[in-house]
Amino acid sequence: MMLWIERALAMLLVGLVVVLTATTAVSWGGHGMSGLPLLIHMGASGALVFTLPVYAIIGLIGFSRRHLRASMYNIGFWGSVAFGLPTIATVFLCMLPIASTDTMHQLVSWHAWAGYALTIAAVVLVIGLLRRKVA
Repeated sequence: MMLWIERALAMLLVGLVVVLTATTAVSWGGHGMSGLPLLIHMGASGALVFTLPVYAIIGLIGFSRRHLRASMYNIGFWGSVAFGLPTIATVFLCMLPIASTDTMHQLVSWHAWAGYALTIAAVVLVIGLLRRKVA
């Protein structure tokens, strides 16, 4: 049962990362996010803030049962946690009344880079899920 929950959370996490990455496409040309893409990004990020910690806890519970052949999945799991938490934390720090404008700009930049690293980790996670299912 835990395996199915972990896989479902992994697929939900990957889906959220796809939506979040797609909604940032408007900012790749140097423009800021606004309008519907920003609204979708904020909604999906709220789901990610809930999903990632739950996935991390469930994944850690099942970590001892994983075999070495699932190493691609393990790399994707740890990458998702390692880059997902800073992605969330940078936005959280922007919301606190302690950051100056320059600090907020720096945090937003770190948020973008951590988010892109999370996207790469999600790709590795998908490869690991597919290899795990076949194996």
